[in-house]
Amino acid sequence: MVSFLIIVLSTMFMLTCCSKRRDVATALPVDLMALDPPSVPVTGFRPVERAAGIDFRWVTGPQATLTLTLDAPRRLKLAFTASNPLAGQTITVLLQGRPVASFEAIPGADRLTGFTRYEADLDLQAGVNTVALAFERYNRRTPEETFAPEDKEGLAIMISGLEITPASL
Repeated sequence: MVSFLIIVLSTMFMLTCCSKRRDVATALPVDLMALDPPSVPVTGFRPVERAAGIDFRWVTGPQATLTLTLDAPRRLKLAFTASNPLAGQTITVLLQGRPVASFEAIPGADRLTGFTRYEADLDLQAGVNTVALAFERYNRRTPEETFAPEDKEGLAIMISGLEITPASL
């Protein structure tokens, strides 16, 4: 009877002390075009589409986010290739709500053309990190910025690639 009680108490101890959910560290590199849905939690990134032989995602404004969880602080590189339908666009990269890079006066391009690569270094902390792309202009924000009136979302840019990788030293 005593041994049975010890086994029960040990099991209860293990279940209460050792089974607490731990955040799983984000596997690197992150490639937002490789999986649908993406391998990390995101908001503002539409599903992968294909047109004219190009895989792309629409990204919606005013802001789209990716959440990464790290075991230790680390410098990473965010790189994305984007086509912008709205002339004069500004894209700001935010980490934990603070700007770390800004790309201004981006010229407009027809859809599926004019893809440009943008890069930003990110100094992430241990734990949960939120990386955001904030857009000054997006579909339906104003009548002048409406390029797809049938779409109810705030389409901002098209991306044909978005990766987060270890930064080079």
